[in-house]
Amino acid sequence: MKALRLALALLTVLPVAPAEVGEREFKRSVAFFPLAGYLLGLPLALLAFSPLPPGLSAAIGVALLLGLTGFLHLDGLLDLADALLGARPKEERLRILKDPHLGAFAFGVGDVYLLLLFQALALVRDPLFLLLFPGWARFAFLPFLHRYPLLGPGMAGLVRGGPWPFALLLALPFPLLYPLPALLGLLAAWGVARLAWARLGGLNGDALGAMIALCEVANLLGYALWKSPSG
Repeated sequence: MKALRLALALLTVLPVAPAEVGEREFKRSVAFFPLAGYLLGLPLALLAFSPLPPGLSAAIGVALLLGLTGFLHLDGLLDLADALLGARPKEERLRILKDPHLGAFAFGVGDVYLLLLFQALALVRDPLFLLLFPGWARFAFLPFLHRYPLLGPGMAGLVRGGPWPFALLLALPFPLLYPLPALLGLLAAWGVARLAWARLGGLNGDALGAMIALCEVANLLGYALWKSPSG
C-alpha cells in the first residue's frame, strides 16, 4: 500500500518511499504511523530475549532506535531546545529554530535525553512493551498536531488533517495494556506542543520530532515507575 510505504519512509530510514506521492497520500499515511513505530520496536523486543547484560542491551537499543529513524526525532528535539529555552523574544526564537548550528541548550537537553533513554531501556525488559511503545509515541503527537496552529508549510502541514482516529485504533493496545506509561507519554507530547505554541506560536516538524522523542522517554520511565517494587 502506498500510504503504508510512505509512513515507513517518513518515520524510518527504510528506502520504501513511493515514486510519486501527493498531498492525499501524505495525509493517508498518518493512519499507519503506529505500524512504523512497531517496526522500530521489533528489534528492541528481540533484544529483551538476548542474554546480553542490561547495559549493553540498552546501548544497542539506543543505537537501533536512533539509527533506524535517521536521528530525525533527536535532531528535532535539539533544534527545538535551542529555540524554546532561554529568555529571548519570539522573533529571535524563530530565527534560532531555523539556524542549523547547535547551541548550549541543545547539547544539555540532548545529553539528558540520551542518558534517560539509555537508563530507561536498561530497566525495561518487557518484550511486548518494547514492541508497542514506539507505536504509541508515533500516535501521541497527532491529536495535538490537529489542535495547535502550524508555524508554516512543511512536513507537519503535509500530514495534518490525516485520519488520526484510525491511527488510534492501531495504537490502542498500548494504553490498554500500559495505561500509566501511555498517559505520561501523552502528557509529554502535550507539554512540548503547549510550550511550542506559547513561545513560538505553533508547531513544525522539529516540534513533532521532539514530541515523539520525549514521549518515548516518558513511556519508558512510566513503565519503570509503574513496575517498580514500591509501585
